Amino acid sequence: MGRPEKSIVTENRALKKLATWLRDQRRRIGQPSYRQLAERAGCHPTRLQRAAAGTHVPPLSAVLAYAHSCDASPEEAKLLWKRARHEHTQLTRKGIGLVAPRLGLVRDFADLSAVLQVLYEKAGSPTLRTMEERAGGYGALPRSTAHRIVTRQTVPHSLKQFQAFLRACEVPAEEQSEWEAAWSRAWRHEKQDKLLDSEVFPSRWLAYGESNLRDFQASYPRSRDTDLIMRQLHQQESEMEETRSQYERKPDRVLQNLQRQTSTERHVRTPRRGHHVLRLPSVM
Repeated sequence: MGRPEKSIVTENRALKKLATWLRDQRRRIGQPSYRQLAERAGCHPTRLQRAAAGTHVPPLSAVLAYAHSCDASPEEAKLLWKRARHEHTQLTRKGIGLVAPRLGLVRDFADLSAVLQVLYEKAGSPTLRTMEERAGGYGALPRSTAHRIVTRQTVPHSLKQFQAFLRACEVPAEEQSEWEAAWSRAWRHEKQDKLLDSEVFPSRWLAYGESNLRDFQASYPRSRDTDLIMRQLHQQESEMEETRSQYERKPDRVLQNLQRQTSTERHVRTPRRGHHVLRLPSVM
């Protein structure tokens, strides 16, 4: 029997639960020394001792090695480690919570990006290399793309890439359909917003005619007042035409001013010995 271990003191409640569980597994098999456990696990005794110390979140490989040496469930050990890692990430954020909707309420890219970041943190915040390996190897989910997704700079651009991200976060197969539905809603909302962008569609809808606009209104209930939209489109089209005609009549004064300023050579400063005169060529 080895020496008694120190008490677990940490703010991370999930980490304390993990360390307690590891010590209970060692106690269950007769409290062997860490040297004996290391012989079973094939690693250094200090690595296993630090895993159950509870001072910091240990590597997943150390937790699995500890569980293997005690003939414990690796699935339960991995689950406890993910929870400890997730709570550590929350504590690192210094009380600033991550606001994310429930998966069934995801509506746009902002919602989707938030739930993906939460999913990544609950998966234990794996390294980019680990995510690339879990996703299916090279090309399925590049590390640069995974980094931009977990930092909320972008969202997966294809369903295949989104499925690779789910595999990287170890989402069970029975839950992937709900995630894919959320991804589809976010992309549908994004495409709808592009169709309703007034800077793109005024001239296009005027060319298509009012009948097509009514078809669009029937397809997207967000556009309810079709007549009002048509009046706004006509007004914007007239304003664009007036602005275009003003620019056609306006001389290019910018180029004229530039030619006037640089038509003569200018000296930056009085040259001294060893200094050259900086001369600006005139614009032809």
